[in-house]
Amino acid sequence: MSNVKAAATVLTEYGHRSTLHGLSHMFQSGDLWRKAFWLVLTFAASGACVYHIYATVSNYLESPITSIYRDEGPQALFPGVTICNLKPVSEALLHAEEEKAALFHHLDQVWNFFDNWLFGLRSRKHSETRVEYKERQRELLKTYTDIFWVSDDTREFGLSDRHTLLMCLYKNKHCNASNFKLVQHHRYWNCYTFQPLDGDRTIDNSDQDSGLRLILFTDSNFDSNRLDDSVNYLRSMTREDEITNPYSLRTYLGRGNRTLNQVLTGNKWEAEGLRIFIHNESQFPTTSDIAFDVSSGASTTIEVNTKQVNTLNRPPSHVCNAEEPETISYVRYFGPNVTGLRSYRLTQPEAVMEAQQKMIFDKCGCYTHLLPFKFNTSLLCLYADPQHRIHPSMEFMQRLACHTNSFKLAEQKTSELLQQKDEYKPCTSWKLQATKVQVPWPRSDELIDFVNYVFMPSYIAELQNEDQVMHLLKSRNSRAEAIIRHLFNPDCRKENGTDAPLVDSWCISRAKLKANVAQIWIKPASTHAGVYMEEYSYDWPEAQRGWRHLRPVDGNFAAQRHGVHRAAVHPDERLHQPRRGQKVFKRWQCSSLSKQDAARFRSHTKVPGESGGRRDEGAGASAAVPAATTSTAAAAATAATVELSQSGKGAIRQAWIAADTVESLNRLLR
Repeated sequence: MSNVKAAATVLTEYGHRSTLHGLSHMFQSGDLWRKAFWLVLTFAASGACVYHIYATVSNYLESPITSIYRDEGPQALFPGVTICNLKPVSEALLHAEEEKAALFHHLDQVWNFFDNWLFGLRSRKHSETRVEYKERQRELLKTYTDIFWVSDDTREFGLSDRHTLLMCLYKNKHCNASNFKLVQHHRYWNCYTFQPLDGDRTIDNSDQDSGLRLILFTDSNFDSNRLDDSVNYLRSMTREDEITNPYSLRTYLGRGNRTLNQVLTGNKWEAEGLRIFIHNESQFPTTSDIAFDVSSGASTTIEVNTKQVNTLNRPPSHVCNAEEPETISYVRYFGPNVTGLRSYRLTQPEAVMEAQQKMIFDKCGCYTHLLPFKFNTSLLCLYADPQHRIHPSMEFMQRLACHTNSFKLAEQKTSELLQQKDEYKPCTSWKLQATKVQVPWPRSDELIDFVNYVFMPSYIAELQNEDQVMHLLKSRNSRAEAIIRHLFNPDCRKENGTDAPLVDSWCISRAKLKANVAQIWIKPASTHAGVYMEEYSYDWPEAQRGWRHLRPVDGNFAAQRHGVHRAAVHPDERLHQPRRGQKVFKRWQCSSLSKQDAARFRSHTKVPGESGGRRDEGAGASAAVPAATTSTAAAAATAATVELSQSGKGAIRQAWIAADTVESLNRLLR
């Protein structure tokens, strides 16, 4: 009790002597109502002070970001371009009787047309409609071709760079098939990525001579009576036939007169032509989210914009890695005893795919072919040993079922894995944006010249110099010969053959040729990339209301804060006119600019009264104080320039604030 009395005595003495006005008035007042009034007022002021401190600290910890975008930044680089065929297997080979017979012989002798694979899934269920049954059958046949692609060497069936490329110009200089590198993919089989031989990806200009110009033979449309044969076969199949004697891959390709391309599309109804992937040079091509379908018989222009994105590492809302990303090697192509690897940057998408591959491997002991992989195909879940290709082993069937379920589970975890792999997201990255314009091509009046001077010279040279690389077909004919043979009209083909001189190129079916060629121009939109930057912005709550973000009138860049673009303000318009009865002063607005822009900004801006003042510059802040002339009241024209720095990246603040506002801030800081 004595301690309580002593504490009360000390508190009373402190209250009488305190310089805190509310506390001293509360203790010195003799009237109870006055004491209550000062008590309430003191607690209210204390609460307001605590709230103000909380708001200030919260604003600091929130680290508001100033976003700056420049139209012209560093030198832009030509992006990676990868070409895939929407019909993976060469239609010319599939329509050539000798090559088709060789393919069927291989599928029969090595795989038995998969007649012993998943036999129970081929029959139609009693509860299924015909549409549901057909959809399930297409997925089953797609599984067969995936096993075939993983286990066998299918390179000669797909898109061929030498036979596809009719003309190539890069930066108005000729390029050839050696500039295109093979990338195998389970959906497109053979894709080709353009790579300049000297590695020169700089963009000198964005005019008509810039970028990559290609004329390509798409090898995708030689159909004649195939559709009628397919319809007749389907009409002959009854419901009982589909239940008791379902068709297999053998009947689908044989009696049904279908092609492997119809199997490979599964249940996706896609166009004829090419798919062009635009990606960063260090990114695995088919993982890019920028892809355009290019139709045969059309000229397509793809304009690419490049933007450099520089973001701040702001955990936990935004996490990024300021260091240079590591590299990871993926398989580009594969075959018997050969595996081609290439290094790519290990960024967030690649880290997610690696995590998904690990999930599948931990569950099944093998990797999926549906994602980029870095091991030999023998470690893929759908790889079948040569001795188990006619009769699959039980181990393989278990691995196949495990792969199907595990891959679906891994896909469902994609969003969760993206959040877990934030640390692989680089703070500095290059983003691409592209637009496409497509028009019919070639023109009717140029078709004959196109045949004479572009198409025929390419294939005549190919016929004379082609060195055959036949892994499976072992055919006597070359790919070029198969293509030419199907493009000639039947009457000309017998008379002149494929060795016809250049003058006899009129015999080519121009309708078929037009349905199998495409022109592509991939051009940069500008020689320089745009730049997006983030910088920290620390604002005092009292000064926030009057601050505005500025940009030069010439439009070199725009300042954006919290996602809102600010209007441009000319330097001559930034002075506020004083209202009547207000102290005469000029308030300069705050600006989030880079150091170079601020220096340029100050070079044509004169601070009122600066001629008689002095400027002291420190490491973290600088103040420009005009000379005082008459009295303390004249110091209302005080000018302050604050430069804040965070991790070597600062935002320069230029603010001229009234003397009363400065005094209130000083009282707050005390």
